[in-house]
Amino acid sequence: MTSSPFKFSTEVDLSIVIVSFNTRNFLLDCLETIQKHTSGIASEIFVVDNASTDGSADGVSKQFPRVRLIRNQENKGLSSAANQAFRISRGRYLVLLNSDTILLENSFLKIVKFLDKSPEFSVLSPQIINESGQPFPMRLWQDTPQEALLKILGKYDPADELKNMNGSDAREVEAVGGSCLVLRRSILELAGLLDENHFLYNEEDDFCRRTREAGKKICYYPKTSVKHFLGQSTHQPGIRERVIIETYKSNLYFYSKYYSATWNIILRFIYKLTFILAAVRSLAKLTKDKPGNKFDDSILLKLRMLFFSPEKPPS
Repeated sequence: MTSSPFKFSTEVDLSIVIVSFNTRNFLLDCLETIQKHTSGIASEIFVVDNASTDGSADGVSKQFPRVRLIRNQENKGLSSAANQAFRISRGRYLVLLNSDTILLENSFLKIVKFLDKSPEFSVLSPQIINESGQPFPMRLWQDTPQEALLKILGKYDPADELKNMNGSDAREVEAVGGSCLVLRRSILELAGLLDENHFLYNEEDDFCRRTREAGKKICYYPKTSVKHFLGQSTHQPGIRERVIIETYKSNLYFYSKYYSATWNIILRFIYKLTFILAAVRSLAKLTKDKPGNKFDDSILLKLRMLFFSPEKPPS
């Protein structure tokens, strides 16, 4: 058993942690709906701002002075930033909530009441819906190397995820998404904090695996929904290149941590092959363009990823 990662004892029912990066308007809307719809439980809210340049932190400070604001001087990534707040939280339960989500009802009261009556569950996600109010695909099973291969090749079909999300009853699953990840405090004491080697993506898959390895259960709870405006941080034009690179690094780290050596060789070979083919296609397109056109920066990005050498995960 690991030593407790928490600095303080439990004092409230729920600690809500939001990691922010240049999503000011969505973040403020998110906080407004939390304020409007969260009642009947004692809660605290943390916003960890990863060096936003759009006034996110100042907006929170001005409009929501009771929110505990952590201003980072650099973008530390999702896991590292979330852990900053987790360590000083005082909740019996903790929520890692995306900044581009909104509450539609008193979801957290429902969730806390359910978990209080269901001690067998240590991790939970409500249903996530998109802007149109339709369920957003969420993989509820532990991923496999074969699925990773399909994703690399662009052949993975999220429709299978929607099929497995049918029904309105809470149920045990192998994994949940990270848009609204609810954690029992005791599972963090048992399994540790989020793995900070995941700068972006895979952190929820990693934690779900560690939860099950610790003998604890995960719940999909579709009796309440949270709306998610997908990708407001990650699809910003100025950071798309870094997002792509960090996603690739996180994938390789995850594979090396949980997949066999054989599958790691296969997946990395397929990755490199796709980068080569993509670079060749981009170069061929460039040669057909008129003289004077700007060099395609995506070629350099693909070459960078082709020759990237990941670090081995700690043993």
